[in-house]
Amino acid sequence: MIKNYMEILVDEIYNEIKSSLDHCATDDCVHNIKSLALNNLEPKYFLTTDEAGSKNNFLLSPQGRISVLTQLIEAAKFLCSDCPNREI
Repeated sequence: MIKNYMEILVDEIYNEIKSSLDHCATDDCVHNIKSLALNNLEPKYFLTTDEAGSKNNFLLSPQGRISVLTQLIEAAKFLCSDCPNREI
C-alpha cells in the first residue's frame, strides 16, 4: 500500500496541537485545515526497500515537524478567523 508520510505527520502534529488552535473542531473544519496544510507541504513517499529507520527519521525530523506545525497554524488562521463555531 502506498502511503504519503506527510499525511501521517500532519495527523500526528494536528493531534498534538489541536487543543491550542483557535478553531472550530467540526469534522469539516479539521479536514479543511489538514487539506490546506497538506496542499502547502511536499508529499513524501518511501520506496519499499527503504528501512523503517528512514521513515521514522522523517516523522521525527525537527525541521519537518516545524514546517507542518507552521502550515497547520496558518491553515487554521486562514480558514477559521471568522468561523462562528470556533472554540475559544
